[in-house]
Amino acid sequence: MKLYNSFLLALAFLLMLSCGVENKETKKSYLPVARGKAGVILIVMDTGKYNADLGLALRKVLAEPIIGLPQPEPYFTIQNINPLKLNKLLKAAKNMIFVTTLDGGTRQNQELLKYITNDSKKRINTDTSLYMLSKQDDFARGQQVLHLFGKDDESLIKKIKQNRSKILNYFNQTEKKRLVKKMYRVEETNLANVLIKDHEFSLRLPLGFELAKNTKNFAWMRVLDDRIEKNVFVYHEPYTSQEPFEDPLAFREKITRKFMTDSQKPDIIMTLQDVPSSTSEINLSGKYAKQTRGLWKLSDISGGGPFLSYVFVDESQKRIYYLEGYVYAPSKNKREPMREISVILDTFKSGDDLKAL
Repeated sequence: MKLYNSFLLALAFLLMLSCGVENKETKKSYLPVARGKAGVILIVMDTGKYNADLGLALRKVLAEPIIGLPQPEPYFTIQNINPLKLNKLLKAAKNMIFVTTLDGGTRQNQELLKYITNDSKKRINTDTSLYMLSKQDDFARGQQVLHLFGKDDESLIKKIKQNRSKILNYFNQTEKKRLVKKMYRVEETNLANVLIKDHEFSLRLPLGFELAKNTKNFAWMRVLDDRIEKNVFVYHEPYTSQEPFEDPLAFREKITRKFMTDSQKPDIIMTLQDVPSSTSEINLSGKYAKQTRGLWKLSDISGGGPFLSYVFVDESQKRIYYLEGYVYAPSKNKREPMREISVILDTFKSGDDLKAL
C-alpha cells in the first residue's frame, strides 16, 4: 500500500510539473515575435539617471567605439526609453536592459520598481553581490532581457564598471546566436568538403560563398554582391617557430604579399593601413591564440576596410594557422558585417577537433 501511495504522489507531482511546463510553453506561444534591427538595445531607465553618471557608466560599456573599424561605430546602438512610455510595441524589442535602483522617488523609478518583488528588494539592500538578472522571452519570443539593479546609483555604477566584459559579452553572444540561426539556414557544404579534403580543416560557410583561390597551404573564400564583399582566408604551415605570435602583423604581410594579389594586376597587393591595430591574447576553442583587429588596404589605394584575424597552433597537426576575415563595404557601416565574419571564424575546426565532429 505504501508503494502504491508513493506511486500516486510521484504521478501527481509529474502531472503538476508537466502542466507547469505546458502552461509556460502555451504562454510563450501567444507572445509576439521579438523585432528590431541587429545590434540595437533599448535601455529602460529613469531618463534623469540615464543622462547622469549611471547612464554614462552604461554607455561606456555598450556604446564605446569598436576598435578596428574605419569610422567610429559603437558596440551597440542604444536607445533610452522612459519606463512610463514602455508600450507593447517597445516591449517586443529583441534586446532590452532594465536599470533600477532602490533610491530615487521619481515616477519613472517607481514604475521600474514594479518589476522587482519585495523579497528581491530586501535582498538587493543586503547582498551587494546581486546586480544582474537575465531573462529570455519575457515579453516576446526570441527576446533577451537584462535587469541591472542596485540599492543606489553609486553601488550599481561600481558593479557595471567591474563587470564591463560580462555585460558586453552577454549581448555579443546573444547577437551571434541569432546570426548563427540566420546565416546557416543553408550552407555551402560542397565548399566545406573541399577544405576538409585539401587542407584538413573545416569552416561553416553560408550560402553564396565561393572559392576564390585554393593552393598548397592556402585557401581564400568570398561572397560578392553589389553592397558588400565578405572574405575569409586561411594559411597554414608546419609549426617550427614562435615568431608569428611575436609579430602577427609581419606574419600577415608575408601571407598577403604572396597570396592576396590581383590576378590581372599582380603588382597590386593587400597590405596594412598606416593606423594602429589592436592585438590581444585569447582562448580560441581551447587553443591559445593572438587576435588582431585592424585595417587593410590595397597598395594602389583602390580599396580598404576592417579585418579580424587569429594566429594559433594545432598541436595534433603540428601546424600554425593564420585565419582572417575582412570586409569591403564602401560608404556602409561595418559593425554587423564584421560580426558575421566573427561568427564564421568561430566555426573553424582542425585536427582532433575536426575528427570529433
